[in-house]
Amino acid sequence: MSFHVIATYTAEQGKADEMAEHLRAMTEASLQEPGCIGYRVVRSGDDPHVFVIIEEYTDEEAFEAHKNTPHFEEHGRNGAWTVLADRRVVTGHEL
Repeated sequence: MSFHVIATYTAEQGKADEMAEHLRAMTEASLQEPGCIGYRVVRSGDDPHVFVIIEEYTDEEAFEAHKNTPHFEEHGRNGAWTVLADRRVVTGHEL
């Protein structure tokens, strides 16, 4: 059963484009991971500072491996997270 992550990131005012660049880079790199089935980022049409990240991995171990990649460090922890106003994450399996 695959493992899913749905995250909502809200960028600080004036930092949405910077966040978008990090999330684009994260998407490209994440899709190359062996355990990544899907990785999409949707930018809100109502508020350009809000991004929804939809991830699917073969299993929870693949997601844990994702969190230890160089691109997660560069574009997640040291990129998008540095301009966060809010971050909400839901993880789990499909019903």
